[in-house]
This record gives sequence, C-alpha cells and structure tokens, in this order.
Amino acid sequence: MNTKGFIKIIIYTCFFILSSASTAASKNTFFKLFPNDYFTTYDVSIKLSGSDNFGNSYSGGIIEKTLAKTTFLGKAAIPVQTIMSFVMSSGYGMATLNNYYSPKVKDKRFLGVSGDLDTVTANTSAIPNAAKIGSSGTVGEYIDKRNFKTLLSWRLENGGSNKAKLILINKTYKPSGVLDNTFTTTYLIKSNGKRLSVEYETFNVNVNVKVTLKGTY
Repeated sequence: MNTKGFIKIIIYTCFFILSSASTAASKNTFFKLFPNDYFTTYDVSIKLSGSDNFGNSYSGGIIEKTLAKTTFLGKAAIPVQTIMSFVMSSGYGMATLNNYYSPKVKDKRFLGVSGDLDTVTANTSAIPNAAKIGSSGTVGEYIDKRNFKTLLSWRLENGGSNKAKLILINKTYKPSGVLDNTFTTTYLIKSNGKRLSVEYETFNVNVNVKVTLKGTY
C-alpha cells in the first residue's frame, strides 16, 4: 500500500472515541461545532494509535494550528494547518495540508484544501456555529486536481454524560463515478465545542484496507 498516499487521505478530512457513559445529553442543548479558538489561536497536538483489518498496528501523531488569514480559490480564508506523521509496519510517512474556512462567523464554510490534493472547485454549504443533537447537514462538494469528487456532510449524535459526538462523513469518488474511499471522523465534544477525543475510520476500496485511529486531547 502507498503509505504516503494513505496518510494524505486521512489528512484530507481532518475537519472535525466514542463514549459509553450512561448520562444522555439533553436534546435541547446546543453544542458548538468548533472550539472557541479554532479560527484564531488554535494550536494542538495529540498522539494517535490504531490498527487495520489485516492486523497491522499504527502509531503517530497529528498537529493542528490556525495560520494567518489569506485567500483561497479567490475568497478570503482562514487556514488551519494539519501535519500528520505515522509509523506502521509498512514504513513511515508524513504529510502537511492546509484546510481553509470562510472567515464570516454567521456564514462559516469549509472551502477546501491545499497540498498534494489541492481543491480546484468547490460547492459549499454554510456550517452552523452550534447545533442540537440529532441535527445534520451538508458541508460541500469538492473536486481536486485529479478530478476526484469528495462529498462531505456532518451530524451530531448523543455522546453521553452531557457530551455529543460530532461526526464528519467523507465519500470520495473517482472521475468515473466509482467510490474510491470513505472516511468518518468522530469528535467527542463538550457544549462549548471543546474536543475531548477523536476517532478516524477510513476504508480504501482499491486495496480493501480499513483503518481505525484514536486519540485523546
């Protein structure tokens, strides 16, 4: 398997494990979808570990940091840089990618990414600042320089103990329309948007590899 290419697939959807606590969060509680400092001074790093469906183990880390405002695809944008590095049985890999968001508080949109998987066109939807459990929505449709199409959506589920699970669903299709890979990111969050833990689950159709990675902030 192409290690570097696999890591880029992971990073491409780092926009957004699970809890077995018995206390359900109220359906009337609003949960912020982003941490308070995400678009200003966000700077975090966590360790990740996991395995795939072939029994291979993975260890590494991810760093996320908000950068200075810029433009992306001709629009004002706030970039959040993501650096991921991994050691696995098949070798070592590292990649850096910038994820761009619109700066408007009341019309927040995910604009796309720059790096080896550059977004060239995007049809985006507004992302709410906060939502209740049971809410869901579309993030956008993105075409990269390979002419692959990625569809992104989100939903908010009960996380137990007055917490919620913010889930990002990613489906990427080849130019032919055939599914290439799926990716699900799950954040366990507090009502103020603070992220407590994360789980990444990806399935690459081409090589039949499913990988699950977990980490705690």
